[in-house]
Amino acid sequence: MRKNFLFIFLLFLVNSIFSYSSVKAVNEKELQKVFNKNKEMIVVYRASIKDNIPKKYIENIIPKEEFNISNDNRIKNTIRYVQKNKLDILAEVYTPSGDLAVKTEIKLKKEISLNEIEKLVQEIKDNEASNQSDILNNKFSENFEENVKSFISYSYYDDGSLSSKTKYDFDKKNITMLTYSEGKISSESIAKYKGSIQDENIDIDLYENLSKTYTKMKVKKVENGQEVRTFYPNGKLKSVGVYKGNILNGDYKEYDENGKLIKEIKNNDFLGE
Repeated sequence: MRKNFLFIFLLFLVNSIFSYSSVKAVNEKELQKVFNKNKEMIVVYRASIKDNIPKKYIENIIPKEEFNISNDNRIKNTIRYVQKNKLDILAEVYTPSGDLAVKTEIKLKKEISLNEIEKLVQEIKDNEASNQSDILNNKFSENFEENVKSFISYSYYDDGSLSSKTKYDFDKKNITMLTYSEGKISSESIAKYKGSIQDENIDIDLYENLSKTYTKMKVKKVENGQEVRTFYPNGKLKSVGVYKGNILNGDYKEYDENGKLIKEIKNNDFLGE
């Protein structure tokens, strides 16, 4: 009787370990099933593996409380993915402290996997974190534009108030950018472009609504960055400069509407500052 009990106990233990391991080692197909069934997936991204908890931790499958990692300082961020329907995805990015940092609403061109959705959200998050609403720096991969019809992205200040709202419409080749200060719109820009937004050579028509200005821009890839030319509404050259990472990285010249040079920065002067 005792031997039978010991055998049953060991069998139960082995099954428990196997079940626990299979939950942690859940594959992408199983995750997809959970996402399709629940229409929601909460993923915790961690900097390293500790206590056998993986870097990519699926809260839907293993609740935080089970491992008591709510205050784990290895957590980089948490993203909540919501499948409104097969082509409409909501993603909310939270800081390690639980504050909402970025929210994005994505309209897809075709149905894709959760794994692919994660990659799209990562690109949006990276752009929001590094460049805010800078049209010249927000570069998306070819894969992104092949899969995304449009998206609206919201970023937030530390106090939870709205910092910016950016809408990209890849079909219409249109971008609308709004920035906020103390709950009010501080700037509004509408940009239309030719070609692909991730291209190093692109023509942009930029309208600054609050200042009621219009600027035509031609961006061209050069050896040390991007040459950006801006033009007055009458078509005359307004400025030309070379930038890298949105920072001046070469000569810069600025002209008045009559074509007179009114400002010049030489590359040597710039490097010497």
